[in-house]
Amino acid sequence: MVNAKYTIPALIVVFGGGLAYWVISNRDTTPVGLTIVKRIDNVGGYLGEDADSNQYEMSFVTGTWKATDSSLPVVSVSEDAPILVVFKNGEPVKGEIVKLDEWKLGEDNYEDESQAQEFFLNQMKMQVKLMKEFDIDTSTLEEQIDFMENGATAEAESIFGPTMTLQSHFVW
Repeated sequence: MVNAKYTIPALIVVFGGGLAYWVISNRDTTPVGLTIVKRIDNVGGYLGEDADSNQYEMSFVTGTWKATDSSLPVVSVSEDAPILVVFKNGEPVKGEIVKLDEWKLGEDNYEDESQAQEFFLNQMKMQVKLMKEFDIDTSTLEEQIDFMENGATAEAESIFGPTMTLQSHFVW
């Protein structure tokens, strides 16, 4: 017959060893920082400077980003949903998964010019939002957005309005 005096401690040791193995094998071994598998071309670029003259850039990559030892890693394996990484003076400071089709200016896949302009305007608005997170001056970009939303129509009217009027009153 089995001696219960040794069975319970043996089960506790085996269970404890199995639990320790499970915890160690499932721990996060993602390195702190940015690990780039692939950089996505044609998107990203310079964001600007903050008040302390720090230079900011953004890039879209597949790979992993982990800010600190205690933070959770951000992992991207798809070029359709890459990590948007913001660099401060060349060092990565922020990483988040985004949908690339919201940011990318497609090459020739627009139905018309207004669709391309709308997509570009949306990208500029998202860039302004990102720039504000890092206290980067957005006044120039906001002026361009305002012009695209409001000024383009007024300019077209001022250019074509007088031309139409002159042509309609012109005596041949």
